[in-house]
Amino acid sequence: MGAFFYGQRYWISDPWSYRLPDVYGPYRWVRYYDDVLLVDIYSGRVVDVVHDFFW
Repeated sequence: MGAFFYGQRYWISDPWSYRLPDVYGPYRWVRYYDDVLLVDIYSGRVVDVVHDFFW
């Protein structure tokens, strides 16, 4: 997965509305196809995955 998926256009800006936990610091919820990834936007490391979130 390329770093371009970590761009702001893929960020879930209001995780509460999707019933996702709030995140702080360098972490962002990112939509990736039907999945949601918790990504450290500084390192690009995926910390958590919720599969088939958007189906």
